[in-house]
Formats: sequence, C-alpha cells, structure tokens
Amino acid sequence: MLIAAGAHAQNCPAVDLEQQKAAELHCRNAGGAWARHGVLDHLCGIYSCAERTKDGGKPCRSRAQCEHLCVTDAPARLGADAVGKCTAVKTSYGCFTQVDAGRIVGRVCTE
Repeated sequence: MLIAAGAHAQNCPAVDLEQQKAAELHCRNAGGAWARHGVLDHLCGIYSCAERTKDGGKPCRSRAQCEHLCVTDAPARLGADAVGKCTAVKTSYGCFTQVDAGRIVGRVCTE
C-alpha cells in the first residue's frame, strides 16, 4: 500500500502554501470545516473548505429534512426502518449510509 500511495502522490498538483493559508483563514472565519476531503487530498496534503450545515446532528427520516444528507450509523440493511441524522458539513467524500422515507436506501462511498 505504501508503494501505491507513493506512486500516486507523484501526480499531486503543486500547492501554494500562501494561497492555502489565505483559504484556510477565509474558511474558518466563515465557520467552515477546513480538512482534506477525498483520497487524492489525503495523499497530496491538499486542504479545502466544506460549508457547515445549520442542522447538523438533527434527527431526520429523509434527505428533504436536511440541508445536505440524512445518514445513519446503523448497519446498511437496505429497506430497514431508520432514523438518521443530518450531516454537519456539506461534503460527499467518505462513506455514508443514507436514509430516505424512513428507510435505509443505500451506502455510498466516494473518493
């Protein structure tokens, strides 16, 4: 795995540290979540801003009840009844078990 990560990291874009610092300051001042979102960002050390939601952690039974996604930590049994929680940030990176109409509708993982 280290070999693959090293080989992939060779294709990383150049990072302007001054630009990154300015973007981080702007993100944090706006209340955003400054982090590495996605696999390439982790491998290359690239950070970006994800906007925080106003309803993060609120119980939900449908995506329509949230600013972003309604997810659950329950096992991903398709069709199972579920109450989820609204995501805290607007990012689709990672793995999420999604809830809609009070049921688990799928588990999605994105890089």
